[in-house]
Amino acid sequence: MANKYISLQGKFYLSEIKNGVAAEMRYIGNVPEFELEITADQVEHQESTSGQRTTDLVLTKTTGVNFKGQLEEVDDENLQYILSGMKSEVASKTVADQVLGTVKVGQEIKLDGYALTQVTFKAGSTAVDADKYTLDAVFGTVKFNKAVTEPVTASYTTGTVSHTTIASDFNKEYELFFKGINTANGEHMAVRLWRTKKSPETTFPLIHEELGQYEISGQSLSDVSKGLDASLGLYGHIVTIPAA
Repeated sequence: MANKYISLQGKFYLSEIKNGVAAEMRYIGNVPEFELEITADQVEHQESTSGQRTTDLVLTKTTGVNFKGQLEEVDDENLQYILSGMKSEVASKTVADQVLGTVKVGQEIKLDGYALTQVTFKAGSTAVDADKYTLDAVFGTVKFNKAVTEPVTASYTTGTVSHTTIASDFNKEYELFFKGINTANGEHMAVRLWRTKKSPETTFPLIHEELGQYEISGQSLSDVSKGLDASLGLYGHIVTIPAA
Protein backbone atom coordinates (compact mmCIF):
# COMPACT_ATOMS: atom_id res chain seq x y z
CA MET A 1 0.00 0.00 0.00
CA ALA A 2 1.43 3.37 -1.05
CA ASN A 3 2.19 5.94 1.60
CA LYS A 4 -0.16 8.91 1.56
CA TYR A 5 1.42 12.29 2.27
CA ILE A 6 0.04 15.81 2.07
CA SER A 7 1.78 18.87 0.63
CA LEU A 8 -0.86 21.47 -0.06
CA GLN A 9 -0.92 24.59 -2.21
CA GLY A 10 -4.01 26.50 -3.24
CA LYS A 11 -6.30 29.50 -3.27
CA PHE A 12 -8.41 31.01 -0.47
CA TYR A 13 -11.74 32.76 -0.89
CA LEU A 14 -13.98 34.73 1.47
CA SER A 15 -17.72 35.28 1.06
CA GLU A 16 -19.24 37.93 3.30
CA ILE A 17 -22.36 36.65 5.08
CA LYS A 18 -25.28 39.07 4.87
CA ASN A 19 -28.65 38.23 6.40
CA GLY A 20 -27.48 34.66 6.86
CA VAL A 21 -26.51 34.18 3.19
CA ALA A 22 -22.96 33.96 1.85
CA ALA A 23 -22.35 36.47 -0.95
CA GLU A 24 -20.09 35.97 -3.98
CA MET A 25 -16.65 34.48 -3.37
CA ARG A 26 -13.69 36.88 -3.27
CA TYR A 27 -10.19 35.56 -3.95
CA ILE A 28 -7.87 37.03 -1.31
CA GLY A 29 -4.56 36.56 -3.14
CA ASN A 30 -1.40 34.68 -2.23
CA VAL A 31 -1.51 33.10 1.23
CA PRO A 32 1.93 31.65 2.18
CA GLU A 33 0.73 30.24 5.52
CA PHE A 34 -2.63 29.10 6.84
CA GLU A 35 -3.60 26.57 9.48
CA LEU A 36 -6.59 25.28 11.39
CA GLU A 37 -6.55 24.46 15.10
CA ILE A 38 -9.16 22.28 16.78
CA THR A 39 -9.66 22.96 20.49
CA ALA A 40 -11.66 21.10 23.13
CA ASP A 41 -12.67 21.58 26.75
CA GLN A 42 -12.65 18.15 28.36
CA VAL A 43 -13.49 16.80 31.80
CA GLU A 44 -11.78 13.65 33.06
CA HIS A 45 -13.50 11.32 35.52
CA GLN A 46 -11.50 9.10 37.90
CA GLU A 47 -13.01 5.90 39.24
CA SER A 48 -12.73 5.14 42.94
CA THR A 49 -13.05 1.35 43.01
CA SER A 50 -9.67 -0.03 41.93
CA GLY A 51 -7.52 1.89 44.36
CA GLN A 52 -5.57 3.35 41.40
CA ARG A 53 -7.85 6.31 40.69
CA THR A 54 -7.64 5.63 36.96
CA THR A 55 -9.38 7.76 34.36
CA ASP A 56 -12.39 5.82 33.13
CA LEU A 57 -14.21 8.56 31.19
CA VAL A 58 -13.31 11.70 29.25
CA LEU A 59 -16.25 13.99 28.59
CA THR A 60 -15.89 16.55 25.83
CA LYS A 61 -17.89 19.62 26.87
CA THR A 62 -17.11 22.15 24.15
CA THR A 63 -15.14 22.24 20.91
CA GLY A 64 -13.76 25.03 18.78
CA VAL A 65 -12.04 25.62 15.46
CA ASN A 66 -9.55 28.45 15.15
CA PHE A 67 -7.54 29.65 12.17
CA LYS A 68 -4.48 31.76 11.55
CA GLY A 69 -2.51 32.69 8.49
CA GLN A 70 -0.81 35.43 6.52
CA LEU A 71 -1.96 37.63 3.66
CA GLU A 72 0.44 39.20 1.17
CA GLU A 73 -1.87 41.07 -1.19
CA VAL A 74 -3.35 44.26 0.23
CA ASP A 75 -6.13 45.52 -2.02
CA ASP A 76 -8.94 47.66 -0.60
CA GLU A 77 -10.99 44.68 0.62
CA ASN A 78 -8.02 42.89 2.20
CA LEU A 79 -6.91 46.09 3.92
CA GLN A 80 -10.34 46.41 5.54
CA TYR A 81 -10.24 42.75 6.53
CA ILE A 82 -6.76 42.96 8.08
CA LEU A 83 -7.48 46.18 10.00
CA SER A 84 -11.10 45.34 10.92
CA GLY A 85 -11.80 48.68 9.31
CA MET A 86 -14.29 50.49 7.13
CA LYS A 87 -13.48 52.25 3.85
CA SER A 88 -14.89 55.61 2.79
CA GLU A 89 -14.20 57.85 -0.18
CA VAL A 90 -13.22 61.42 0.69
CA ALA A 91 -14.12 63.88 -2.06
CA SER A 92 -12.03 66.79 -3.24
CA LYS A 93 -12.70 70.11 -1.53
CA THR A 94 -11.45 73.68 -1.69
CA VAL A 95 -10.04 75.18 1.48
CA ALA A 96 -9.80 78.97 1.69
CA ASP A 97 -7.67 80.84 4.21
CA GLN A 98 -7.02 78.06 6.70
CA VAL A 99 -5.39 79.73 9.71
CA LEU A 100 -1.92 78.37 10.47
CA GLY A 101 -1.04 81.12 12.94
CA THR A 102 2.49 82.30 13.55
CA VAL A 103 4.89 79.79 11.99
CA LYS A 104 8.46 78.99 13.00
CA VAL A 105 11.44 78.27 10.80
CA GLY A 106 11.86 74.49 10.42
CA GLN A 107 8.32 73.78 11.61
CA GLU A 108 6.42 71.26 9.45
CA ILE A 109 2.65 71.63 9.43
CA LYS A 110 -0.03 69.16 8.29
CA LEU A 111 -2.71 70.72 6.14
CA ASP A 112 -6.24 69.32 5.94
CA GLY A 113 -5.94 66.97 2.98
CA TYR A 114 -3.74 65.08 0.53
CA ALA A 115 -2.75 65.39 -3.15
CA LEU A 116 -3.00 69.16 -2.90
CA THR A 117 -3.19 71.53 -5.86
CA GLN A 118 -3.45 75.31 -6.27
CA VAL A 119 -1.66 75.87 -2.96
CA THR A 120 -0.98 79.43 -1.82
CA PHE A 121 0.03 81.00 1.49
CA LYS A 122 -0.52 84.51 2.74
CA ALA A 123 1.04 86.45 5.61
CA GLY A 124 -1.68 88.92 6.46
CA SER A 125 -2.81 90.06 3.01
CA THR A 126 0.58 89.48 1.33
CA ALA A 127 1.44 86.32 -0.61
CA VAL A 128 4.30 84.28 0.86
CA ASP A 129 7.11 83.73 -1.65
CA ALA A 130 7.62 80.11 -2.67
CA ASP A 131 11.27 80.17 -1.62
CA LYS A 132 10.19 80.60 2.01
CA TYR A 133 8.59 77.16 2.30
CA THR A 134 8.85 73.58 1.08
CA LEU A 135 5.56 71.97 0.12
CA ASP A 136 4.91 68.21 0.06
CA ALA A 137 1.69 68.32 -1.95
CA VAL A 138 1.21 64.52 -1.94
CA PHE A 139 1.05 64.26 1.86
CA GLY A 140 -0.29 67.76 2.43
CA THR A 141 2.52 69.14 4.59
CA VAL A 142 4.51 72.36 4.47
CA LYS A 143 7.79 73.37 6.12
CA PHE A 144 8.79 77.02 6.41
CA ASN A 145 12.46 77.65 5.66
CA LYS A 146 12.53 81.39 6.27
CA ALA A 147 10.98 83.61 8.88
CA VAL A 148 7.46 84.91 8.29
CA THR A 149 6.55 87.63 10.75
CA GLU A 150 2.78 87.78 10.34
CA PRO A 151 0.27 84.97 10.96
CA VAL A 152 -0.06 82.71 7.93
CA THR A 153 -3.16 81.39 6.14
CA ALA A 154 -3.28 78.63 3.51
CA SER A 155 -5.59 78.07 0.54
CA TYR A 156 -5.62 74.91 -1.57
CA THR A 157 -7.68 72.17 -3.22
CA THR A 158 -7.47 68.61 -1.89
CA GLY A 159 -7.44 65.47 -4.01
CA THR A 160 -9.91 62.59 -3.83
CA VAL A 161 -8.60 59.82 -1.55
CA SER A 162 -9.92 56.80 0.34
CA HIS A 163 -9.78 56.33 4.12
CA THR A 164 -9.70 52.93 5.83
CA THR A 165 -10.38 53.13 9.53
CA ILE A 166 -8.51 51.04 12.09
CA ALA A 167 -10.26 48.67 14.53
CA SER A 168 -13.78 49.90 13.91
CA ASP A 169 -15.72 46.99 12.38
CA PHE A 170 -15.78 43.73 14.36
CA ASN A 171 -19.10 42.19 13.35
CA LYS A 172 -18.62 40.81 9.84
CA GLU A 173 -18.72 37.07 9.25
CA TYR A 174 -17.38 35.23 6.21
CA GLU A 175 -17.67 31.80 4.72
CA LEU A 176 -14.17 30.53 3.93
CA PHE A 177 -13.41 28.27 0.98
CA PHE A 178 -10.06 26.73 0.01
CA LYS A 179 -9.27 25.19 -3.37
CA GLY A 180 -6.19 23.05 -2.77
CA ILE A 181 -4.01 20.60 -4.60
CA ASN A 182 -1.99 17.94 -2.84
CA THR A 183 1.30 18.17 -4.72
CA ALA A 184 2.42 14.85 -3.17
CA ASN A 185 -0.09 12.78 -5.12
CA GLY A 186 -2.05 15.08 -7.45
CA GLU A 187 -5.34 14.86 -5.56
CA HIS A 188 -7.39 17.97 -4.94
CA MET A 189 -8.64 18.98 -1.50
CA ALA A 190 -11.24 21.57 -0.56
CA VAL A 191 -11.93 23.15 2.83
CA ARG A 192 -15.19 24.89 3.61
CA LEU A 193 -15.93 26.70 6.87
CA TRP A 194 -19.51 27.91 7.11
CA ARG A 195 -18.98 30.90 9.40
CA THR A 196 -15.69 32.56 10.30
CA LYS A 197 -15.04 35.70 12.29
CA LYS A 198 -11.65 37.36 12.25
CA SER A 199 -10.04 38.46 15.48
CA PRO A 200 -9.32 42.22 15.62
CA GLU A 201 -5.89 41.37 17.04
CA THR A 202 -3.21 41.65 14.36
CA THR A 203 0.10 43.25 13.51
CA PHE A 204 0.50 45.66 10.61
CA PRO A 205 4.17 46.34 9.79
CA LEU A 206 4.80 49.80 8.37
CA ILE A 207 8.46 49.31 7.41
CA HIS A 208 9.59 46.42 5.19
CA GLU A 209 12.89 45.09 3.92
CA GLU A 210 11.01 42.60 1.72
CA LEU A 211 7.37 42.13 0.73
CA GLY A 212 4.93 42.71 3.57
CA GLN A 213 3.07 39.83 5.18
CA TYR A 214 0.03 40.50 7.37
CA GLU A 215 -1.14 38.20 10.13
CA ILE A 216 -4.77 37.18 10.42
CA SER A 217 -6.45 34.93 12.96
CA GLY A 218 -9.93 34.14 14.14
CA GLN A 219 -12.39 31.37 14.79
CA SER A 220 -14.94 29.31 12.99
CA LEU A 221 -18.46 29.53 14.38
CA SER A 222 -20.86 26.62 14.24
CA ASP A 223 -23.87 26.50 11.94
CA VAL A 224 -26.40 24.39 13.82
CA SER A 225 -28.59 24.15 10.71
CA LYS A 226 -25.90 21.91 9.19
CA GLY A 227 -25.84 19.60 12.22
CA LEU A 228 -28.72 17.49 10.91
CA ASP A 229 -26.46 16.28 8.08
CA ALA A 230 -23.41 14.48 9.48
CA SER A 231 -21.54 14.89 6.18
CA LEU A 232 -21.67 18.70 6.36
CA GLY A 233 -20.32 19.22 9.88
CA LEU A 234 -21.22 21.95 12.34
CA TYR A 235 -18.10 23.99 11.54
CA GLY A 236 -17.41 22.78 8.01
CA HIS A 237 -15.54 19.98 6.32
CA ILE A 238 -12.56 18.92 4.24
CA VAL A 239 -13.24 17.30 0.88
CA THR A 240 -10.80 14.91 -0.81
CA ILE A 241 -11.23 14.82 -4.60
CA PRO A 242 -9.46 11.87 -6.29
CA ALA A 243 -7.03 12.65 -9.09
CA ALA A 244 -8.53 12.18 -12.54
